[in-house]
Amino acid sequence: MKIDKVSSGHVPQSSLQQASNKPLETPTRPAPVEPQVSVNTAAIEQAQKDMSSLPDVDMAKVDAIRNALHRGELSLDMKALSQAVMKFHTGRE
Repeated sequence: MKIDKVSSGHVPQSSLQQASNKPLETPTRPAPVEPQVSVNTAAIEQAQKDMSSLPDVDMAKVDAIRNALHRGELSLDMKALSQAVMKFHTGRE
């Protein structure tokens, strides 16, 4: 099969317009199905209420660790800590 160049790039408009007697149909989507959840919502609500009353950070533990580091009871590997922080924040866990 041989394909020749068309002498002009113009395509007559009449050949592009094709009348259709059939009306356009809008696609119908099935109604969304609500997921069936069988959980104890009262237990979840109670747990959320209990959690909201707790502090975000346990400052007593923070103070205990800070004091232990200060007294030399714990050693801190700054290189390992910085690598762990970088892995966490760059998403390379």
